[in-house]
Amino acid sequence: MIKTIVIIPARWESKRLPGKPLAMIGNKPMIQHTWEKAIKSEADEVIIATDSKAIYESAMDFGARVIWTPEFDTGTERVIAIQKIKGADYVINVQGDEPFINPNDINRVIDIVKSYPKHVATLKTDLTKMEETDANAVKVVTDQRGSALMFTRSSVYINDDHHENKTTFKHIGIYGYSSETLNKISEMQPSENAINNSLEQLTWMDNNISIMTGYTSHNSFGVDTPSDLKLANKIYGS
Repeated sequence: MIKTIVIIPARWESKRLPGKPLAMIGNKPMIQHTWEKAIKSEADEVIIATDSKAIYESAMDFGARVIWTPEFDTGTERVIAIQKIKGADYVINVQGDEPFINPNDINRVIDIVKSYPKHVATLKTDLTKMEETDANAVKVVTDQRGSALMFTRSSVYINDDHHENKTTFKHIGIYGYSSETLNKISEMQPSENAINNSLEQLTWMDNNISIMTGYTSHNSFGVDTPSDLKLANKIYGS
């Protein structure tokens, strides 16, 4: 039987918003909102992966399946550690700071990675005017087929009339991998390009792993700063 799991990596340390997985949105911690969205997807299992005792205990309290991991620098490393334990055929990495992720978007990523198992699957959506110049909003440039050509924090590629077959979108930070692709990624060292841009997916592209994007109209956003948290509470309360 082919098994697909969602892994939600969650760490306490965050330079801009320490302890953000447990930051409250309404009457629930952020990580619970993300988990509740993920369990509505078509994945066979949803697991929270953390190295924080506080996050671990909170996840247990609201009924999540949670696995303790060592300390890692990236969420992908945490996902790889859980994959080695679970041995799933397909793994979906849903960031713990995406409390408004749509379950159908998770399903979309599952469909893409099953159709393109040698690729990493991810999502894109339309950029707002404010996001065009926001370095926290990662942009993805794709060809007409949806294959990612580059990821950037810069606005340099916005409305570039010289590239008719290229289009720039906002990147939604959800990834789908086959077990084979994830094993390849586990053997890679961060590329200079990825380090300089603080975008780990550039390591994969620098090592000849293609990234296939799917479009979504749901403009989910990651909660990275105190102002993001205020906005999240405003959206949740509306």
